[in-house]
Amino acid sequence: MDNRYYENVIKEMQPFLDEQSFVKKEDGSFANGKKAFKVEYDEAKQMYILNIADIEEGKAGEYSEANSWLFDDSQNAKDAASVGVDFVGTLRSSLGIKIKRANITDIELPSMNKSGSITVSGFTKKLLDIFPSLKENYKEHIAAYGNFLYLNFFGEYVVPQVKAVLLSGNKKQIKKIYDLFEDIYVHGDKDTVNSEIAILCAACYNDDEAYDAVKQMLAEDSHFLMSVQNFRPALAKNKKLRAALIK
Repeated sequence: MDNRYYENVIKEMQPFLDEQSFVKKEDGSFANGKKAFKVEYDEAKQMYILNIADIEEGKAGEYSEANSWLFDDSQNAKDAASVGVDFVGTLRSSLGIKIKRANITDIELPSMNKSGSITVSGFTKKLLDIFPSLKENYKEHIAAYGNFLYLNFFGEYVVPQVKAVLLSGNKKQIKKIYDLFEDIYVHGDKDTVNSEIAILCAACYNDDEAYDAVKQMLAEDSHFLMSVQNFRPALAKNKKLRAALIK
């Protein structure tokens, strides 16, 4: 994978960089009077990495890794923007800046697009319809980050809910989950389908009872079940993905 999305990461960060007087240096780093940072892509690890250093006597000191974000060939410019949002949060914390949160009453819930395949936004809307108690959590997430870091949100709030339903044995609730996920599997775009597969794998990670429940739920949809089974090893190997999806 090449580094074609680097500019998308920096573009998302740029308003904050301008606000805090960060200037790009000849070596590709950015610095103001307090901190210096570099955003780099590690090909071997398939990660964007944020390295930060203190400014000492007008020069950058030793850099250390402050944040990293899994970014492989399945991801796109929209995901790169999410990397930028997360890196800004890390920089803000490093600078000791407290964000003024938006009033959650002014934050709109996600919606369906009017045509084409179902997007992550549409999938999230449907999830919030099934789990209405998460609507406030969604608004608080947007208020905190200023953007929707959907894997992190799914991992923190949706995965535990889905797992609880799977383990409950409540056939009516399980069918409601299945109907939604099956619809997304057929009509969702690539990112959305990958997200729901990741949710199911996270919900049954290292839990045989939950995995049996997933297999039973998908018993009549062998293709969907195979997708889940094929993804499980990837989740087991990828620490960054597990950190996002399993809390």
